[in-house]
Amino acid sequence: MLHVFRKSFGVSCRRLPYVFGELNQLASIPRRTFVTSGAVFDEPKDTKAKEKQPNNQHQQAQSILNDDMLARAGVEVEGSKEFGKQWTSGSESETTSGETVSGSGKKRRHRKTSTEVKREKYANLFYIFSFAGLLGTGLYMARDWEAEEPEDLKKGVGNGYTPSLMYQRFKSRFDSIFTFFQEPPFPDLLPPPPPPPYQRPLTLVLPLEDFLIHSEWSQKNGWRTAKRPGADYFLGYLSQYYEIVLFSSNYMMHSEKIAEKLDPIHAFITYNLFKEHCVYKDGIHIKDLSHLNRDLGKTIIIDTDANAFKLQPENAIHAEPWDGKADHELLTYIPFLEYLVTQPTEDIRPILNSFSDRKNIPLEFSKRVDKLRDKFNKEQSNRANEGWLLKLLGIGITSKQSKFPLDLIRDEGEKNYVRFMKIVEEEKEKLKLQQEKMGAATFTLKDYVEGNIPSPEEQMKIQLEKQKEFEEMYEREKLKKKQQQQQQQV
Repeated sequence: MLHVFRKSFGVSCRRLPYVFGELNQLASIPRRTFVTSGAVFDEPKDTKAKEKQPNNQHQQAQSILNDDMLARAGVEVEGSKEFGKQWTSGSESETTSGETVSGSGKKRRHRKTSTEVKREKYANLFYIFSFAGLLGTGLYMARDWEAEEPEDLKKGVGNGYTPSLMYQRFKSRFDSIFTFFQEPPFPDLLPPPPPPPYQRPLTLVLPLEDFLIHSEWSQKNGWRTAKRPGADYFLGYLSQYYEIVLFSSNYMMHSEKIAEKLDPIHAFITYNLFKEHCVYKDGIHIKDLSHLNRDLGKTIIIDTDANAFKLQPENAIHAEPWDGKADHELLTYIPFLEYLVTQPTEDIRPILNSFSDRKNIPLEFSKRVDKLRDKFNKEQSNRANEGWLLKLLGIGITSKQSKFPLDLIRDEGEKNYVRFMKIVEEEKEKLKLQQEKMGAATFTLKDYVEGNIPSPEEQMKIQLEKQKEFEEMYEREKLKKKQQQQQQQV
């Protein structure tokens, strides 16, 4: 043990001159270098200040997380960009001069973790596959036309692989994706019209909101809907001349119940259409009459919104919206519509185009009728005078003064309306009784669970038997009421 100690002490003594030499070299350096994240600068040693500094004064505490360490950790700090520039320039100058500073010769770079490497890898793969997918989809949509594709899509665009033709085919197919949501659900919204003996001469398309009804909301009462005065008479009277189609501007879920309230037995309104059946174009919903499966020359649309008949303005009558106050403006449309249906014409559009202002057609028509009435009355008075002279001479026989033709048409219309409303009232009563008697289900939930549900043919037989029983019962009730009325009259 003593031998080992003596040997180590001897080695240490032999190393002392080398250690003292190194210390002398360090002491001879008048300046020292500081490396910070802000800059690289030299500061002279202030040995005198250290000597003057009292021993009892402690240095100010500093954080070990300096800007350099924060920058290495990936945290952005002020002056990091300037430091990067100074660090690079400083390291280059020192390497050329041969002087070395701790860390100055190493190039600063961001250290990526394995997670960041994976993220970059997956992101690059995502971009590559996305670009390839878009390119493949574009080429597929620019292919030649196929036989099963609709002819409207191919219109004006031929086959071929020139850039212009490929672009046109791509554009046509791309636009067709959005037209699926812009067009009505069916190309023909109405079934074919019935045969001529049962077909109305013209088709009348009416709005629901702000024409026949008006809905408003208040904090006290919530939503309330008012029916326009004369709406029942308007629909009932015109239904003997027109096939009435109610075309609402709201969705079916909001307007279907209101339409059923207006005509519960569908005596006046033949079909109901809603906002889902409109064409969506340029941000507005348009009621396209070409989808009604009716002759446009025999179709009239009345609406309070000019955008609703934007595609067929020559078929339209622009009505003023109703604000919910009591009025009789609805009835002013009847004389013109009645006159229109009695004219032997194959196209009503020239007659509508004869009116300069589509908003004031009822008023302008009444002025025309007044002029015709005055002319007709003058002719009748002249004929009466001529007949009086002939009577004095004993020639000819005077006849009664005839009525104005439009008045004759109106009188016949009123008679038909009264007869029609009697039938409607009977049908309403019959329909109410039918709903009460035949409203019961043909099978119960127990039958459904046990599998005792009748087949469709059996269900049809059951319904026919119930209908037959109801008809017999209704006829008996009707006969009893008739006998009671006769007894009361006697």
